Amino acid sequence: MTSTNFKTLMRMFIVAALAIVSIPSFAQQPSAQSNTQSQTQRPRRVNLDSARVFIRPSKSPGLGKEMKKLKEDKDGFISMFNGKNLKGWDALPRFWSVKDGVIECVEGPGPGDNIQSNLVWMDSQKNPEKYANVEIHVQYRWLSNGGNSGVQVRGVMNVDSTKHIAGYQADMDPQNNYTGGIYDESALSGRRTKDVQGPHISPRGFKVTYPADGGEGKATPLAETSEQLASYLKPVGQEFNELVIIAQGSHITVKINGHVFTEMIDENPGALKNGIVALQQHAGAGMQIQFKDPKIKFL
Repeated sequence: MTSTNFKTLMRMFIVAALAIVSIPSFAQQPSAQSNTQSQTQRPRRVNLDSARVFIRPSKSPGLGKEMKKLKEDKDGFISMFNGKNLKGWDALPRFWSVKDGVIECVEGPGPGDNIQSNLVWMDSQKNPEKYANVEIHVQYRWLSNGGNSGVQVRGVMNVDSTKHIAGYQADMDPQNNYTGGIYDESALSGRRTKDVQGPHISPRGFKVTYPADGGEGKATPLAETSEQLASYLKPVGQEFNELVIIAQGSHITVKINGHVFTEMIDENPGALKNGIVALQQHAGAGMQIQFKDPKIKFL
């Protein structure tokens, strides 16, 4: 056999071998129809906390005991936390505790944990009229990827057995879909209509004005969009965010990390005038959040 014939025979052998190998691969390719379906189907939501173990507190020292000495500092603020225990606050004890000098809320995914509840500032429940015009500062950070929380202002005890507070809430969630908007928990101030979409009575990135005649709320965009404002929020498990709520008369402003996230002028007949201050534990399957340095000033 000449070298030329040998080379020709080898080429034919290689081509045949490649054809045989490619048959299974070709058979496994999806049809055009199935490929189109897979691209149009919405991806399943991944539970980022599926491997997480939520350990609820075994003790909540100080809970339900009044903080008797409420002293103002040089700037007129009253500290709402002594850094040691939960004196001055009331809540369901199995969710709230003090850990490493901060207030922590842990809600597990098991039976009995799916409860809408709050850590209630007792003096505001006892003397709600004092808490009409206030400036509240608190730092927070998420340690879970799921959950929802917020800071209630001008609230009302909705369900005493679970310490559920209704009313205005500066909303927050670890994925920052809602963080910074004002939500009306349990629609305490009445069902409203507004000319901007979303579940909030005053969404992030807008100033919403509700007229005294009970008419539709009118929204004006703020200087920074919702997307821009969300970029200022700290990632889960890292630094604390600083939340500020200023409620004075009909005007309520929410700031986070130095930026105005929303403003609301509420002259609606159902507007809330005063009430309870509280931290929220939203019902759901597992969450962990920490708060530190809460303080309040009467305006």
